[in-house]
Amino acid sequence: MRLTVKITIAVLLGIALIFSAYSYFSIQREREQLKKNLSREARHIGESLRYIVTELWQQRGEEVAINFLKKANQEYEQTLVRWVWIEGEAPQEFQPRVPVEQLDDLFNEETVALLAGSPDGGDYLLTYLPLLIDDNRIGAIELSESMDEMHDYVQESLRRSAIVIGVSICSALLFMGALGSIWIDRPMRKLRAQAERIGTGDFTPSVNLPGRGEIAELSSTIERMRGQLVDAREAEQIANQEKFETLEKLRHSERLATLGQLSAGMAHELGTPLNVIAGRAKLIRGAGMDPDDISRSATIIGEQADRMTGIMRQLLSFARRGKSQKQDVDLNTVLRGLQPLLGPTAREKGIVLLINEIEQPLPAHVDPAQIQQVLLNLTLNGIQAMPNGGEIALSGMRPTVTQAPEKFNDERIRWICLKVTDQGIGIEIENLRQIFDPFFTTKDIGQGTGLGLSIAHGIIEEHGGWIEVESRLGEGSCFSVYLPEAAAGELA
Repeated sequence: MRLTVKITIAVLLGIALIFSAYSYFSIQREREQLKKNLSREARHIGESLRYIVTELWQQRGEEVAINFLKKANQEYEQTLVRWVWIEGEAPQEFQPRVPVEQLDDLFNEETVALLAGSPDGGDYLLTYLPLLIDDNRIGAIELSESMDEMHDYVQESLRRSAIVIGVSICSALLFMGALGSIWIDRPMRKLRAQAERIGTGDFTPSVNLPGRGEIAELSSTIERMRGQLVDAREAEQIANQEKFETLEKLRHSERLATLGQLSAGMAHELGTPLNVIAGRAKLIRGAGMDPDDISRSATIIGEQADRMTGIMRQLLSFARRGKSQKQDVDLNTVLRGLQPLLGPTAREKGIVLLINEIEQPLPAHVDPAQIQQVLLNLTLNGIQAMPNGGEIALSGMRPTVTQAPEKFNDERIRWICLKVTDQGIGIEIENLRQIFDPFFTTKDIGQGTGLGLSIAHGIIEEHGGWIEVESRLGEGSCFSVYLPEAAAGELA
């Protein structure tokens, strides 16, 4: 509606300006024409009077001629006629209404007409017709006609013009309002509603206004934009799906690589229960065993088989590829589940693996398999950085975060921290800034892809957290994983 109002106001202003200018110039022209007509009539009257006054003055004298002019006032109701002296001393009644300086043309025997005001505020049209007396003294017949009639006419013209302008503006207002509602307001409301729907992501309804005007072109443009946005969203969805699939393949590949590193330790770990099973089987096969010994050996064989089954189940579960499934978990449980996976590899390298849990639960809304992958990756990197053995510790806590990254700087969020601390060779300062870059690795060719830390960093960011690194050459490194704590009551 605002556009219609603006257009209407602009049109009305144009109409008012045109009518006002036309009325002004028309009134001025009529005013000038009326003044000319009045002046022409005054001249005709004056010429007749001058002829008679000249004859009377020559034949009967000054007094008779002046008395004739006084009697002439009775015959002309609109015009006042009197005799005035232009030069020499004269009584007040024979002095002109205007200063003599304005009547210089009378000395050249030319008629003078001009407008002059009166003490009562009125305007008069004064006409002076010169008359040369025998003694060469110049006098004149003064005809004064009030301009009140002309002013009344001008006022009436102004009033009529104002009425015409007012009626025109009201008619144009109604006309423009009706047309603006049909031609502008309704189509614009439809287009605005369409734009708002597109802004909210709803591309289904289509608005295509008919016609060849600007609004129809705008409608066609919005429709083309809607189609382009639909195509762009579909292309983006396909690209995102491909990106997620590629990312998941990379993560699965990294899990398989981690699985390969764990397999050597697991093979050694499986050797002990296999030896126990084989020994007990030989005893049972031999003759002369008591039934109680046979039963005890069978029980041991079953326990060792369950132990191997649990180890293999954990390996298969870790290696299996699946969709991200966030759930409310206690991160202490995730830490506890790393012992059987990492223990054999750590012992094979002569490293003591410490899992430090706390008594309070560490609730978080995460995908436990992905968090396990992050911790496995960080721990295996620590193990590889400890060629001379030592201790590597995994611990969970509720820290007091003093300086979080800007995008995570929210005082309403409480954080949980999972730390992986090793006693390895440390990381050089120039490498700390690049360790989370894809394909960056300091390992020998064939020893790593450079994707592990990059994938771990991406997983934690997807969970709304971040990873910090502290390292000293020759003393070891500490990777701190920060995750948002789940709200109270979320953890079952």
